[in-house]
Amino acid sequence: MVSMTVTALSLALGYLLTVGCSLLATFAIGSVAPEFVSEGHRITNGYKRIYALVWLGCAAIGAFSAVAAASVGTVGPWVVGVGLAALLIGVMWVNTWEARQRGLAHQILLSLTTVIGVAAGGWLAAHYAKLR
Repeated sequence: MVSMTVTALSLALGYLLTVGCSLLATFAIGSVAPEFVSEGHRITNGYKRIYALVWLGCAAIGAFSAVAAASVGTVGPWVVGVGLAALLIGVMWVNTWEARQRGLAHQILLSLTTVIGVAAGGWLAAHYAKLR
């Protein structure tokens, strides 16, 4: 019971940090260079590329935090990492308005960067825990 609660709280932490960091970066980029972000009410290709890198970093931050928080319980770090990646990708694909804005190629790219970012953040958290 405790492990399930720790896992759920870790996933919530990872999700909120990933999305929160992404929102902060999006607002920062949009306020500094709004013409770079959108043109004619459409997201520009340059911004899509930059956002993929931003999302990679945000996913790594969220995964690091989630795996580090889950280390309190008995669930392995890979369970939290897989859960966080599934949660982030699932929400991304269910949000049809944003999916239409991005396009299929960018949705696939963001799915891949989610997996890579979560794997990197989870790996760093797991190895950081071993060093302590």
